[in-house]
Amino acid sequence: MRLHVFNPEHDLALAFGGERFTAPRAGREMRRWLGFLPAFWAAEGDLVMVDDVEKAAAASAPWCRYLPSVHFVPSPVNKMKVNFERVDRVEVWGWDAAICSQLLKSGVDRRLLPSESQLSAMRRLSSRQATIGLLDELVSEVPGTVGWRQVPTSLEEVYVLLGEHRRIVLKAPWSSSGRGVRYVDGEMTASLEGFVRNTIAMQGCVIVEPFYDRILDFGVELVADGEGRTDYAGLSVFNTVNGAYTGNLLHSEQMKTEMLKTYINESLLRETISRLQARLGTLTMQVYAGPLGIDMMIVKAADRYLLHPCVEVNLRRTMGHVALDIMRRTQGDFSQMRIAYDGKGYFLELRS
Repeated sequence: MRLHVFNPEHDLALAFGGERFTAPRAGREMRRWLGFLPAFWAAEGDLVMVDDVEKAAAASAPWCRYLPSVHFVPSPVNKMKVNFERVDRVEVWGWDAAICSQLLKSGVDRRLLPSESQLSAMRRLSSRQATIGLLDELVSEVPGTVGWRQVPTSLEEVYVLLGEHRRIVLKAPWSSSGRGVRYVDGEMTASLEGFVRNTIAMQGCVIVEPFYDRILDFGVELVADGEGRTDYAGLSVFNTVNGAYTGNLLHSEQMKTEMLKTYINESLLRETISRLQARLGTLTMQVYAGPLGIDMMIVKAADRYLLHPCVEVNLRRTMGHVALDIMRRTQGDFSQMRIAYDGKGYFLELRS
């Protein structure tokens, strides 16, 4: 039996870096309203830990004909203990010190959780800084790819890069969807300077990337076994607004590949995926076993299209994985997925 937890505040918990992390209200609300989501990838009889059992049951009700029979169990905030003796594996949205602490307080066996050294390694690999070598390697060895990333540790260094490139993107090493991203078009404002100073003070550096003429966002979803192998799970074509995720297309692999082939050769995509599988298999060995995703994008440069092969590596489950699981469960009944907010709470929206 497996125990599943949806902890969408994970990226912010990584930025904090410790056990005593308190998620902001949006993160707490998303976890409360969408805690049922693991039912889409759980097996019959699995446990899904949620903040509100009644709310999880109600939120999952519209999709019950697609879902296995799982058991929603209360999280520590409910101050109720659950018998986890039959649990032989724990699967969370993303591993960090805070979720491990919560699970231990709930009575989960410590042997089912990552060690402190594994948590430290996962946090390091989850930083945008950690992917610089991987990006450089791909761009130097695979024709048709583009991308670079610099890591200034002072505002002065950022100004040098701005002078060289005029339009740049600033990113915090650790941040959640879109929250740690700023765009600079020729001039630094006081607000942007403050972002740079605060990010460097809190996280040690800031990431600088060029501003591209982005045509299409997509991702490659993999599953690592922790022993040096990563299996291909599928493509994820998604929408963003100012870097923040807004929704996924629920299309077949063939349809998604055809979309990408409008701009790039399929051979370029397959070679890039193969190289990523090999490198990420090595990087995650003895560190991480589970789903992960690589965000990519197609950009326009002069009169041709190029592939940015590694915008981010998400060492966790992603909305791309959720889309693939929903596709598998619903067998093509829907074509779009998004997480919506109606002013009262978050909910899953599937459209035909």
